[in-house]
Amino acid sequence: MIRVSIGRPGLTIALASLSTIVAYLGYRDYKAWLSLGPGGLPHNLVGYVTTSFLKLFAIKKPRDFASVLGDSLQIGKYLSPDNIPYRQGDYPIVAPWPVPNRVLNQTAPEEFKIEAHQTIYSVKDVVLANGKHLPLKVAKSFLEKHSDALFANEILAQFEAAHEHPVDGSIHVNLHPSDARLLIERRWGELHPCAGKVKGIPAGFTLVYPPRNQLELDLVNQFIQASAQHLAE
Repeated sequence: MIRVSIGRPGLTIALASLSTIVAYLGYRDYKAWLSLGPGGLPHNLVGYVTTSFLKLFAIKKPRDFASVLGDSLQIGKYLSPDNIPYRQGDYPIVAPWPVPNRVLNQTAPEEFKIEAHQTIYSVKDVVLANGKHLPLKVAKSFLEKHSDALFANEILAQFEAAHEHPVDGSIHVNLHPSDARLLIERRWGELHPCAGKVKGIPAGFTLVYPPRNQLELDLVNQFIQASAQHLAE
């Protein structure tokens, strides 16, 4: 048997080299995270460390509708499976950090980013099952913090129905778990990595992929209405 012995100088050099590599990779990862733009965490080293910690609790299969937590395995409640087609094409690439939850490719064309933004805030009210109208309000997002959100009922964190991400055109909606399962099963989005895992992020909190055409904008409207109906319960 041949034994290789590393003397103290050699070990010191090896550890220094390893530390340099780790620091370089960490710096690259941090810069990549910063490039996503601001989100629900401080846009600095504190935010990066926090989102890195959240990875420990993140949902492993956000595109598997079975990952949605909830007390029902029903598919669809306020959304009808008959009205939600399957999304065509490949899945987009989603950033590997839980916060901010962003799409890296298949981003919406600029005109559709604007229209997606307008679609969210043009939903004036929602008709509930009892025939009553639920007025919706626009205010600063509790979850995104750097943009406005649509609220059902009161302007409180638990009533935040939807908000858009201007950088890519994706949208977060707060759905009933059954509707989140339908949306994910039809490939229109995926769970937020911390949905149901972190306080303040509900089980049906879903990332909707950026709309690419008018049909998909119309579906965004349906998703928002379903979110508002769920929050009105």
